[in-house]
Amino acid sequence: MNTKERIFDASLDLFSKRGYDSVSLREIADEVGIRKSSIYSHYPSKEAILMDIFDYFTDLFEYDELLNSREYSLSGDNEILLENPELFYHNGSEAIKEMFFKERNLKIWKLIFIQMHHNEKIRTFFQNEILEKPLMFWMNFFTILKENEVIRHDANPELLAKEYYSFPIYLLIEICAQYEDIPQSSLDDFFNQAEEHANFLLDCVKVKK
Repeated sequence: MNTKERIFDASLDLFSKRGYDSVSLREIADEVGIRKSSIYSHYPSKEAILMDIFDYFTDLFEYDELLNSREYSLSGDNEILLENPELFYHNGSEAIKEMFFKERNLKIWKLIFIQMHHNEKIRTFFQNEILEKPLMFWMNFFTILKENEVIRHDANPELLAKEYYSFPIYLLIEICAQYEDIPQSSLDDFFNQAEEHANFLLDCVKVKK
């Protein structure tokens, strides 16, 4: 691991435990074992470290090979989506679960959820990347199902998306508030509960054949 990566990880660890605004560059340097001035060879400011963390997190979803495969495309000719939307959800959930089980990524989730009310940039990132983009995905998901008569014609895709997505967000906030170091058993339970809720909601609106 090079010095920039060590700065990244040390900063993330401190930010997720104590909050972004409570951590100084000097403390980051001490944690890495370098001089404070050495940080500037890699990052111009503490904010630049935070933005690098956000870029890394965004890229996880944008460039993940599995999540961006044909299998997860939101289109009317995706057979898995139309014939078995429960499987569509399950496969995507498994891909995201693999990301969650990496310690670095868990710390980023904790940083976002715990600190979003204390820092404007973290709050903006949460709103754009954690709320708006996923909600748009799920609204399109339900719209396609409605257009192809998989779910009832009176179903509201926007309301369904909010209901679909709000429960796992609640579970994440609950876990992040409860644990400093999130145990894997809690994550397994999180994904099981989220999928059970998703299947229940979908069953409530599917056209019965």
